[in-house]
Amino acid sequence: MQQIEYWLSTTLKCIGDAVITTDKNRCVTFMNYAAEKMTGWTNNEVVGKDLIKLFTIINDNTREIIDDPVIKVLADGSTVENDSSIMVSRGGHDISISFNASPVQDGDGRNTGVVFVFRDITSKKKAEDVTMKTLQKLRNAMNAIIEAMVLTIETRDPYTAGHQRRVTNLARAIARELGLTEDQVDGIRTAGVIHDLGKISIPAEILSRPGKLLPLEYGLIKTHAQVGYDILKNIEFPWPVAEIVHQHHEKMDGSGYPVGISGKDILIESRVIAVADVVEAMASHRPYRAALGIDRSLEEITSNRETLFDKDAVDACIMLFTKKDFTFLT
Repeated sequence: MQQIEYWLSTTLKCIGDAVITTDKNRCVTFMNYAAEKMTGWTNNEVVGKDLIKLFTIINDNTREIIDDPVIKVLADGSTVENDSSIMVSRGGHDISISFNASPVQDGDGRNTGVVFVFRDITSKKKAEDVTMKTLQKLRNAMNAIIEAMVLTIETRDPYTAGHQRRVTNLARAIARELGLTEDQVDGIRTAGVIHDLGKISIPAEILSRPGKLLPLEYGLIKTHAQVGYDILKNIEFPWPVAEIVHQHHEKMDGSGYPVGISGKDILIESRVIAVADVVEAMASHRPYRAALGIDRSLEEITSNRETLFDKDAVDACIMLFTKKDFTFLT
């Protein structure tokens, strides 16, 4: 028996995680080497002392002291776990930790104390911080690239300058009205601001020419959805941006382009952008006509509800303009 106790004691002392045990009055009964190193106290100094007076555990976001886990463990025999908090050591140093506290029971199953296991996660937290900063830099770079794409399109087609941004703002509002996830809304924002990217392949004189386009010229215009897809398809966005751009001129009855898919085969993000695109285009000035206004735009999507446009997206769009005072920002 003594050999087993010696083996257990040696094992506890040598393991890498910090281990502290207390009696039912919260007084320390044992602390291993890792715990000594982490807290700044030695086992001889702390045995018999109140655990709470030796160090403090605080929330790593609010800096508020975490409720005494000993009370809960002894009260109901449950295990208390915390994946990320801060231990303020004897020297006043902050140490990022995770911990769990479990009951120590006697032979009759009565709770006689608590065993704490602490793990120093400082290196892990630093690595997470580096990862987050790297991700933020990548997001910033992606946003800068997207903005450059937007400016390129608008430079070649000044009459529709701001069109993509206005479409995006309306599409995001429609998406939220429909209850789409914020991840989907983010995908709509990214795809929306570059949904006409493919127009960079169309001669500027066609884009800005007043008057009705010839059939051949209109055919060139219709290639922009495919061209945009071809440009974007090899970029690994977190969302299906290339497909959204590809499908934003598809129609519910299959009469759209470039593929002619229909109904639910069209991504919901594309269906939303399609509604926003038509409303903004009709409400704004174009080289070949004056602005038709919001009322005429809403009549257009209402009359083609379900046939050309997603009915739920149409209903959400009408709700925004008639009940929620949505306006295009200039």
